[in-house]
Amino acid sequence: MSQKPQTSPKALTEVEDRFIAQWGEISALWGVNRTVGRIHALLYLSRQPLDMETITKRLQISHGNCSTSIRDLLAWNSIRRVHVPGERRVLYESEQDPWTWFHACIRERRRREVVPVVDAMHEITDHAKLSADAADAADSPEAEDLHDAFERIARFAKFMDEFQDLIDAFLAVGAGPLGKALRTVAKFVPKAR
Repeated sequence: MSQKPQTSPKALTEVEDRFIAQWGEISALWGVNRTVGRIHALLYLSRQPLDMETITKRLQISHGNCSTSIRDLLAWNSIRRVHVPGERRVLYESEQDPWTWFHACIRERRRREVVPVVDAMHEITDHAKLSADAADAADSPEAEDLHDAFERIARFAKFMDEFQDLIDAFLAVGAGPLGKALRTVAKFVPKAR
């Protein structure tokens, strides 16, 4: 149940804190460091670019944790450095389009999680095929079981290839006109709840 909103000067801070905390939790569920999510949320909500000192104070995190998290966000193109004339501090701002940063998150997860699994499945499939063929050549009683295992593993490897292809198609669509068209179509597709 939602709490009654405040109308005091602290209302903005409360709203920001709730969003920042929730985005940190969502990030952790998606396998992204919680602090990375919290920094991203703070920069997303901020109306002006922020420096690292402001971020560390606002989120009550260490300078090292902030620095590492900012490097991750920069690598994912979820935030960018901003130059303000006359300002000596390094400032950061968030990409404001959620589609763009979600896209970056999916691309990073594909690289870190999906590609290694697909590669491993291909190695296991090749090994299973060689083992099954060797069992056939040796007229081994295990030959039938090895062929069955090979076929099951090969089906799973094919599924992983198709899953990677779907991710690649999603990434190819991007936030452009085709992505917008797909999001419009998705509004009319029944939702699984």
